[in-house]
Amino acid sequence: MPESILVNGEEIGEAEIRAQAAAIRQELESRGPELGLEQRMRLRNLAVSQLTERLLLHQECRRLKLLPTEAEIAELATTLAPRVDGVVGCRAGTDATVVSREAERRLMLDRIIAHWSRNLRPPKSTEVRDFYRSHPEQFYRPETVHASHLVRNFEGRDRASVLQEMESVRHRLLEGQDFAVLAATCSDCPENSGDLGFFARGVMVEEFDDVVFAAPLHEVTPVFETRFGAHVAVVHEHLPEGLMELNEVGGRIAEALYRGKQDQEVGRQLEALRRKAVVQVIP
Repeated sequence: MPESILVNGEEIGEAEIRAQAAAIRQELESRGPELGLEQRMRLRNLAVSQLTERLLLHQECRRLKLLPTEAEIAELATTLAPRVDGVVGCRAGTDATVVSREAERRLMLDRIIAHWSRNLRPPKSTEVRDFYRSHPEQFYRPETVHASHLVRNFEGRDRASVLQEMESVRHRLLEGQDFAVLAATCSDCPENSGDLGFFARGVMVEEFDDVVFAAPLHEVTPVFETRFGAHVAVVHEHLPEGLMELNEVGGRIAEALYRGKQDQEVGRQLEALRRKAVVQVIP
């Protein structure tokens, strides 16, 4: 028999519960195999739990006068829904109500977390240092390089001609022509002006690693080949394997410790809302 839920006098209807359960199932099955019967049986309870928590947050935001406006919800919703053919506002396969509710949920969460965290203090430097010393395995860095490259693919082209073309491009680099300009005009991978960022061994193909991990800094490499084509590269920075320094990771540690404090406070506040809530099942 269909049942509704009253949370502090506000109703969560059966249709809403079914829709939430269906959305949860779709999300879970999009990331894995089809759910079994026992798993599907648990979906309704999970949907009720999620909807109850969302309603409690809404009620608390309303009490604290933190509810987002319709305009704010609509503005965020436009960034959450996928665009089709690059046309703003043209969307396919997207339920506008679902997107709007997600936008409202995110805005409420941001505001209520900020409110609940207003008295939290950032971690002390001693806390950051102690965490760094206690968890060295989290701050190990493999040998890493920061490199840029230009490439011409072999596919569909004469290999000798491609190699000759890249020799010409390398000569232009050695003459001082701008790397970003040549990336845009002469490379088959012009994204980010050819900048690959930092990467460790094994991220790129072995032939590429063999060259860039041995290359002198700031010098244009000779033309070299991989299975993808002919390349030239410049290595900007080469970081050795080992433990990162505290000054490299201190900011990240402080942020993670603060988020941990936030999570604890949010959990405490939510549990208090659940304990105080009057929840009734209506047949």
